[in-house]
Amino acid sequence: MKMIYCDSAATTPLNENVIVEMNKISSTVFGNPSSIHKFGQESRAIIERSRLKIANLLGCDLSEIIFTGCGTESNNIAMLGLLSKNDHLITTSYEHPAVLKTANELELKGVEVTYIKPDQNGIINCNEIKGAIKENTKLVSVMHVNNELGTENSIEKISQITNDMGVLFHTDAVQSIGKKNISLRNTKIDLLSLSAHKFYGPKGVGALYMRNGVNLIPTYFGGGQEKDLRPGTENISYIHGMAIALELAVKDCEAWHKKLSKFESLFLNNLKNENIKYTVNGKNLIGGILNITFHDILSQDLVIALDMKGYAISGGSACSSGSVKTSTTLQQIKMDKNLAQRTVRISFGKNLNEDDIDGLSKAITSIINKSTLNAK
Repeated sequence: MKMIYCDSAATTPLNENVIVEMNKISSTVFGNPSSIHKFGQESRAIIERSRLKIANLLGCDLSEIIFTGCGTESNNIAMLGLLSKNDHLITTSYEHPAVLKTANELELKGVEVTYIKPDQNGIINCNEIKGAIKENTKLVSVMHVNNELGTENSIEKISQITNDMGVLFHTDAVQSIGKKNISLRNTKIDLLSLSAHKFYGPKGVGALYMRNGVNLIPTYFGGGQEKDLRPGTENISYIHGMAIALELAVKDCEAWHKKLSKFESLFLNNLKNENIKYTVNGKNLIGGILNITFHDILSQDLVIALDMKGYAISGGSACSSGSVKTSTTLQQIKMDKNLAQRTVRISFGKNLNEDDIDGLSKAITSIINKSTLNAK
């Protein structure tokens, strides 16, 4: 049975061109980038070309790109490297665990943390951020796109507010980079986290944008690589793969958004035509991520039944899967518990076509109709 993958917000498959490029590097380049001989120089050149490529694609200086192991590590380096006892952090109550758990750890170390709640549409009110800033506020961290809802926050506006008030701004952009083009020079963002596996690059590599002039205290110690912030011998082929993947994603961004819009319309219209009771949650959606409540079936039952029919979707955030408790994000937007237990995340990727979308909607219709019939 062919499996159809509809969980691209969790991760994406490697782009075939990226695989070719990574294999080319892995099979021919092995020198330690810190070595001064030609083998090392060859490796260093690949890393720096990748850094320049990523910087150009994000609209920043190459000196502002720090290579890391993933988005989670980027978030940790930014937050732990900036905040200490008696500092004040403002973040949101529906961040990814990579930010929330780091904030919890900082609280144990004496950092004051304010958690701003999203509204019922999954959006952070910029004025609430502004109102929470006080004399000892050192950092505001607000995710660009929520990983469960797909809702997009106005990071340009928030970063302008923080800049005007003399506070640094960090954004977890793991769910948006590769889906939406950005020019960091046109924003007041100070720190931004990204992860390659969300835009058809390899797992195990990410980056942190750190605006020139921002100083972070190292939280790892070793050979001094990546401005002392992420020491350790660099993974050359993964870094190269991330740069290629981002280049392809940026180039394809506009056409991909048009295709996503077509997929979503087709999917939702199919459900509507079959009289399936559903609600799409959230407003100002980035596209490609649908957080959807099916009123006549529990999410766990739907996810399992679809998997058996060859379709992969998610019952919530992949990083907190395996738990039957209500999603923190759905709690934060004040969703009724009964509805939350009937809510899934469907995220479309570049591996799909219209036949796959039709097949998914037909499978959901069949499962829900059978479930409803059995309940009578």
